[in-house]
Amino acid sequence: MKNPARPRRSRGGKDPLDLRSIFRKRTEALVQRLSEQASEDALAAALAAPSDFGGLARLLSETAALGVALDTVDPLAEAVARGVESKQALLRDAGGGWSAARAAAHLGITRQAVDKRRRAGKLLALQSGTGDHLYPVCQFTEHGVLGGIDRVLAAFPPSGGWTRLDVLLTPAEEIGGISPLEALRHGDVDAAILAASMFGEQG
Repeated sequence: MKNPARPRRSRGGKDPLDLRSIFRKRTEALVQRLSEQASEDALAAALAAPSDFGGLARLLSETAALGVALDTVDPLAEAVARGVESKQALLRDAGGGWSAARAAAHLGITRQAVDKRRRAGKLLALQSGTGDHLYPVCQFTEHGVLGGIDRVLAAFPPSGGWTRLDVLLTPAEEIGGISPLEALRHGDVDAAILAASMFGEQG
């Protein structure tokens, strides 16, 4: 009789359950240090965040803004926190993000078909921290996908999903001060393509 399957060990030889326990302890210690350093205003701002993850990011950001030395925690902590807040703001401006399953249900196709469209560059997808993808809601309409979004995505020079979303939502002088997303919603696909294709040329 075969032995019951045991949890796979990591390359470092530690049991995954041990790694999770060690990570939790280290994270708890980090939060304790931050809460001791932060002002009441910074703590209040963190508690006002819509999620636990966002609260931690906001606490790091607010702590830095109030002059607390984050290099005692991690030299890159402030930059990481601001990056997280920026992504959260982008996702809010995009109307949120759908999972592949939610996008599939909206489009009336399978999740595999959604993944296929993503790989083909016909849907904008954002890499999440868990390795899954989020699909910004702004690219969808009531009955499907915003017309021309695939052509706009194809016009971008090589860039990540978060960067593309930022460009889509940002007013562009070359198309009259509206965002490429607004241009698409007005039916002006060519203008949106122009803004996408010119991304990165200013530098």
